Amino acid sequence: MRYNVPLYFERKNIKSSDIFYLTRQNPHTIITLSSGESITTTIPIKELMLYLPEEDFLNISKGVVLRKNQIVHISDEGLYTMTDGAVFQGRKRNLSQHKQIRKELGLNTQDLSDVSEDSSLQLFDNCSFLNDMPLAFCIIELVFDANGHGVDFVFRYCNDEMAVVEGVPVSEMLNRSFYEVFENGDKKWLVTYADVALNGNKHILHDYSPEIDKTLTIYCFQPAPGYCACVLIPS
Repeated sequence: MRYNVPLYFERKNIKSSDIFYLTRQNPHTIITLSSGESITTTIPIKELMLYLPEEDFLNISKGVVLRKNQIVHISDEGLYTMTDGAVFQGRKRNLSQHKQIRKELGLNTQDLSDVSEDSSLQLFDNCSFLNDMPLAFCIIELVFDANGHGVDFVFRYCNDEMAVVEGVPVSEMLNRSFYEVFENGDKKWLVTYADVALNGNKHILHDYSPEIDKTLTIYCFQPAPGYCACVLIPS
């Protein structure tokens, strides 16, 4: 059976640049987009791949294809973690290949268990002049757990106004996981912060933050690879 993939993409308003990953759950293929939307189709992955840029996607196992620039970590056991927190098992044979792919993609190998509380603070010592800035400003570092399961970010710098906006003392935020400080924190922020930290893209967010019960406008940029700087303005 032949499939008209370009026509299907047009009808569903799917752009290749919006595809995060493809997964096969027989008899269907699940297309997950950057918006979080999932589209189910009977078109096999191999047919879809014929119309996607080969250099942008990676087939890690039978039935799993990932967008390369949305991979944040590849563990030694071949677990692939995406910017939205999804984790996929790569081929278990030839695990050294996963390490090689990690190297080719330039992925950080740091995990939460070996984060130095001093190294990042020294890196951003020159931010001290922002302590009294009347806008909330912070720098967060993208990290992942020791097993490659799940993505998180850790506060590395917070100015004084951050305590006012977030309602938490700066001392209780620094070098702690966002989801440790805010247990009910919304995971929706994670994809954007990861994109900034990994790819250097700039973003402006405007959304409700349930952990502090405020609507925020957040300006995000990359001060250094692996980090995301944020200016927070409550509405």
